[in-house]
Amino acid sequence: MLIAGAVLVAPARASEPPEPEPPRLVVSPVAGSWTLLVNLGPATDPTRLFQPLDAWVTSAFTFDPLAKRFRTFRRGLSALSDLQVIGEGEAVWVFVPPERLEGDLTFWTQDGIVVNQTQRLCPGFNLVPWTGQDGLAVSLATIGLPVRRALSWDPLRQEFDVWNPDLPAALQVDFELEYGQGLWLHLGGSEVLDWEQP
Repeated sequence: MLIAGAVLVAPARASEPPEPEPPRLVVSPVAGSWTLLVNLGPATDPTRLFQPLDAWVTSAFTFDPLAKRFRTFRRGLSALSDLQVIGEGEAVWVFVPPERLEGDLTFWTQDGIVVNQTQRLCPGFNLVPWTGQDGLAVSLATIGLPVRRALSWDPLRQEFDVWNPDLPAALQVDFELEYGQGLWLHLGGSEVLDWEQP
């Protein structure tokens, strides 16, 4: 309206920030023998993280790329365990004695809170999670990195799929990445790099 020649304009209503999307539910198969998993939640101790798998998992291993050694958790054997905390977004090998599952599978369910996490990579082997988009070929996800090999573990076959950029396409698997999977990346060069995961 007009008052004394001035136009009064009602203040614009501030737009409300969008609500965050709820975390996606991630279901990972766990086989007898070795399975490579990723902690998609906050850092926690192995006993708490794997409590839903308490009847099956007997040990867990993470890898320190700087020290180039595994850290180990062995259930019930604290004197032989130096893995106290599994970090947010950290990849971890777990071992289930095959006889406990009798050839069957079990499943580990968690909320996927960690998304698009940047990974610090060292020359040599790195055990890393994939927290980016589903269905991206590893060749595209690692563009710009001095990758010698990328290895994705199949817990059902108990074998690696291997991508090696130096080999002909017929001799390798340019596998697609799935949110929440772990993989080995073997890097050349001599520098520590950041890997941004879209």
